[in-house]
Order: sequence, then structure tokens, then C-alpha cells
Amino acid sequence: DPDSKMSDIAMHISNDVTLTGELLKLVNSAAFALASPCRSISDAVKLVGLRGIRNLLYSIGSMQNLMVVADQNKKEMWTHAYRVAFYSYNLARNFCSGAADRNCIEDSYVCGLLHDMGKIIFETAHPDLIEKVHAVCEKKGISADLFEKLVAGVNHGEIGALIAEKWNFPDVIVNVIRYHHAPEEAPKEMRKVTRLVYLADMMAHYMDKTVDYYQFDTDTLAEFKITSEEQVKTITDRMEKAFSQNKN
Repeated sequence: DPDSKMSDIAMHISNDVTLTGELLKLVNSAAFALASPCRSISDAVKLVGLRGIRNLLYSIGSMQNLMVVADQNKKEMWTHAYRVAFYSYNLARNFCSGAADRNCIEDSYVCGLLHDMGKIIFETAHPDLIEKVHAVCEKKGISADLFEKLVAGVNHGEIGALIAEKWNFPDVIVNVIRYHHAPEEAPKEMRKVTRLVYLADMMAHYMDKTVDYYQFDTDTLAEFKITSEEQVKTITDRMEKAFSQNKN
């Protein structure tokens, strides 16, 4: 309810252990860079705002639905999701400014966290098949995204977007999930946040040494005034150091 009082929202959150924990974890993370820890639910709600609370609910709800019995591969996928969310938010804070970009900053974390939702669903629904897909891709030197598209009929971005639509997620989350590998195809009003998540995803893969600099989309690099591999490496190293500290 957009007309809800912050005090009412804070009261409801304080009655839910999971929400309370996640909210305090969020506001006390490196992303908010508070001078001293926040321990008040009321203060935390004011800091995050209505849009932030909504995105927090989408994040928690999705994780509860998608966190099936964990194996090493799924653990790695969730670590990647958290890394991309952290990178996305920090990129947004550095490359977005002014009132026009406020939503971009506020939506960057949840969009980064859920960008690979389709891949998680695909792995959960077809664990044996996905192992065979990875084996064939590695043996034949075929792109995993291309092979997923051939096997599933649509790529994991489309699968995730369809689920997000079914769960009545906002258009911005749906479109980032759908176009995070092809940001130029995203609707114009959502292209910037889609490019941010794309860049965060690519930087996470670059950090893992699974992609090279030449594979980055040149239009995305140009939008954020990144002109060299040295810049990519410097930004990635800085964010990874902050992510590691935040995670610990």
C-alpha cells in the first residue's frame, strides 16, 4: 500500500524474523556505508524506503521458492547471484546520479540478484540434463547459452522472465532478467539498469576468468565511459575486494 505509514511497515517487519534479519543485514552492508551500525527497524525502513522494502520482499520470496536442496553447483550459482547484485548496486551508485537515476540505483540490487533466476530454475527442473549440456559444451567448445537455447527452446533469460511475469514481478525486474545478455534489446526506459546488470555479470565472469575483455558489449562500455581493459580490471578488483569484506 503506497499510502502506508513507515511506522506500520516497521511494526509488521519486526514481527517477522527473516525480514528483520535481512533488512538489518541490508542497511548495515557496505552498500549503505553507515558511520555506525543501524539496529532500529524504524530507522532501517526509512533508510531503505518503500521501493527498497518491496525489492527486499521480491528477493526473499524468490530465494525461499528457489532455494531447493543445495548442491555445490547451486551454491556457486547463488554466490554468483549475490556477487552480481553487489556489483550492480555499486556500479549504479558510481555511474548513476540525479533524480532520474534514483529508481535505477534502487532496483539495481534486486535485478542483479535475480538476473539468473531462469538458470536456477532450469538446473532445478533438469539437473541430469544440465550436466549433459555442460559436458557437451565443454567437449565441443559450444557456448552454454546457445546450447541451453537449443535444448530448452528458449534461453535461461526468457525462462526466468516468464516465471517473473507469472509471479507478477514489476516490469523492470522481468525485463532485466529477460535481456541481461542482450541489453540493447531492453525497453528504452529500462536499458540503463539492464546494462548495469549486464556489466556487473560480465565483470563477475571476468573476475572468474570465464570471459575476456573483447567479449564485453562495446555500447555498454561506452555508456559508462569505460575505454580500456585496465579500467575494467581496476573496477572489478575494487568491487571484489569490497564484496569479500562484506561477505565475511
